[in-house]
Amino acid sequence: MRCRRVDQQEKIFWFTVQYILSNPIPVLIMLPPAGSSPAELWLAEGRRAAAVDMLRRLSSINVVGPIYVFAAEKEDREVLSSIGGIALERPKGSFNFGRELTCWVEDGGFQRIAYFGGASAPLMTTDRLQEVFDLALEAERPTAVVNNYHSSDWVVLNHAGSIISLAEKLQTDNSLGWVLDHEIGYEVKSLDPSAATRADIDTPTDLLLLYRHPHLGSHLESFLAQTPMGALERVERMREVLVTPARALVLIGRASSHVWRTLEQETQIWVRVFAEERGMVASGRSERGEVQSLVGAFIDSWGPEAFVRRLSEMADGVLWDTRVWMAHRGIWPSNANRFAADLGWEDQITDSALRELTQAVSQASIPIITGGYGVVSGGIYASIEALQGGGYQPSRYGRQS
Repeated sequence: MRCRRVDQQEKIFWFTVQYILSNPIPVLIMLPPAGSSPAELWLAEGRRAAAVDMLRRLSSINVVGPIYVFAAEKEDREVLSSIGGIALERPKGSFNFGRELTCWVEDGGFQRIAYFGGASAPLMTTDRLQEVFDLALEAERPTAVVNNYHSSDWVVLNHAGSIISLAEKLQTDNSLGWVLDHEIGYEVKSLDPSAATRADIDTPTDLLLLYRHPHLGSHLESFLAQTPMGALERVERMREVLVTPARALVLIGRASSHVWRTLEQETQIWVRVFAEERGMVASGRSERGEVQSLVGAFIDSWGPEAFVRRLSEMADGVLWDTRVWMAHRGIWPSNANRFAADLGWEDQITDSALRELTQAVSQASIPIITGGYGVVSGGIYASIEALQGGGYQPSRYGRQS
């Protein structure tokens, strides 16, 4: 019997395949404390549903495993463990993202790893996730693949031992891309903006803006289907603005030029953008109290009611990243207050300035959706793709020039 001759290149290829399959990439999923207020608990339930969908998708990728779960809540650990996650013990004392991530890498002796916030990829399909892992596996030099360079929610990287020195530099996951690039010279590959790469469930509004997207996992889709329509009314009214020619939309906050360009290409509406303080978290400006907002200054001068009334005279809808205004104030509201404000639950807000702004927004004659960064990022992409049935079709609604 004659054996088939295998050339050197093919040998290398098959050795690489066997090595990858025998050395899969471990994943760490983190979920934060649930909180105790009704708004916090509602958000936590939605995040858990998203985490279940993500773990199932990751589990189906043959280069992934095992999947570890670092969750503050017992219920999250139990649910994710029941479908294959490995729950890690939470250390006593205050939580520090950088320390927990780097200790996990060091304890495991891992050289390639993936980290995901528990609800950071609700629209990433299995195929898209596979592409991400393939990008990281193909790289030889220190490389990280992130969803967003300036505000990372997940990362897949090699040469993981190099990040152990960054424990104190990584206060949150948002700074992953920036720190890996500037501190230790990683090549950071940031995926192109889309609903899949920008959608991250940090706030109740992030959840609501995913409604009816075709790439939702089954658990999150079921959760949103049970949401009272009253909570979704502003989302539907806002989407009416997006599909109605010659309507006017205002974006306020950390909006990018890509979001603006996407709206120009994919709709027939007029868009005003008041963009401020992009990168305020990743750069540390927010933590150092250095955020400055012109919009915030107008609210200080006019008051919330007059400011919202003026907005309503110049727009048919507003998408507002209110976290810039909050950082500008220098008084950061609690999760309970912020999330209640996003949902318009005025009676649950104890911060008087935030309650006054929320009342003005709720009483506005136009739909005004408030939240965090996702409102002017992933939420916009998700809404456009939901209206288009999930296929990104340039100029389907676009203005012809």
